[in-house]
Amino acid sequence: MSSTLFGDDWPTYGGPNRTHTTTEQGLRTEWNSEEPRTLWKLDVGLGYSSVVEYKGKALTQGYQDGKNTLFCVNAKDGKILWKHQYPCKKADDYFQGGSRATPTVFEDRVFIQSHEGDVYSLDLETGKILWSLNVVKDLQGERPSWGFAGAPLLLDGKMILQTGGEKGSLAALNSSNGKVIWQRGSDGAGYASPFQRGSNPNEIVVFNQFGLALHRLSDGLELTKYQHKTRYGINAAQPLEYKNSFLISSAYGKGAAFVKTDNNQMSSQWESESISSQMASLVRQGKYAFGIHGQAGTRARQATLFCLEIETGMKKWEKKGFGVGTLILVNQTLVILSDEGALTLANATHEKFEEFESFQVLPGKHNWTPPTYANGRMHCRGSQGRWVCLAMGKED
Repeated sequence: MSSTLFGDDWPTYGGPNRTHTTTEQGLRTEWNSEEPRTLWKLDVGLGYSSVVEYKGKALTQGYQDGKNTLFCVNAKDGKILWKHQYPCKKADDYFQGGSRATPTVFEDRVFIQSHEGDVYSLDLETGKILWSLNVVKDLQGERPSWGFAGAPLLLDGKMILQTGGEKGSLAALNSSNGKVIWQRGSDGAGYASPFQRGSNPNEIVVFNQFGLALHRLSDGLELTKYQHKTRYGINAAQPLEYKNSFLISSAYGKGAAFVKTDNNQMSSQWESESISSQMASLVRQGKYAFGIHGQAGTRARQATLFCLEIETGMKKWEKKGFGVGTLILVNQTLVILSDEGALTLANATHEKFEEFESFQVLPGKHNWTPPTYANGRMHCRGSQGRWVCLAMGKED
């Protein structure tokens, strides 16, 4: 018999707090030329929906033959427990297309959104539809150019998501029935997922086409915002909260800004074009942040993994070789998934880049979906639909 140490669930995009970080212990970092054991594999269709794991079930969605499919599987063996399919366009605008948004699991219900704006609340055990709506038709939303990509946020009986509409660009719905509680804001939807502010649980943080915005949870009132516009309106990487400030980063020539909030006023402490994270969200270890600087396309091979001191914006080190990949932080270990499917474990230290191990786990290119680590299992999902679950926890 074997058991994983200190297992934790990963119920939504970026983990429990949407920081792409877990404190779960037991990730094995020394492999001595071994390969992690593959627990199971599935093909789920095109897309970039990441994987969530909750109470022994793992979920993601993918696109095939004119439909998006939400898969709910047994996390231990990959057996499909149920599927939910609905019509959806491929929407391959300058990339391969497919699903974008990650499911959120909350209190034994699943909440999903499609890039066309279809929203469903489903029973986790059976996949039965509890309620549904369309953001564009029912909430007067406006689909961003590359489709809705944010994962629903569940808080205080509310499901919160970006609609991008001029008359309420952020909406809170009753999570039990989908009825509108409030709609506020007027900026176009970005591609990041809203999250609860760590230093003030009564505020929601949104990274939309205008930039960074804070909304009050109770009634949606927009408290303040900071302009950070990019070409094509692409703000996709999650803002990184640090004390009473936020580190935001985008590509397309815009770069990063360290934004301080004080009495509902926002101002940048520093800005830099040399820190441009197109899709990969930054992670934090103490006063240092780790991320990937670069942009998909002809110069993707020039992208770099980096470490910077958050308050000064000074880079401590850089390392090529991961393309426009993604990363998460597992306790004190960086887990980097390159855009060509290599999984690398490295020490989360500001002193130098220190690699532990690296394995090829996914085929193809344009693998821009961050891995998920929960209960000793590493979920890696490729853009072409390959979903691989690896046993990477220490066993006793």
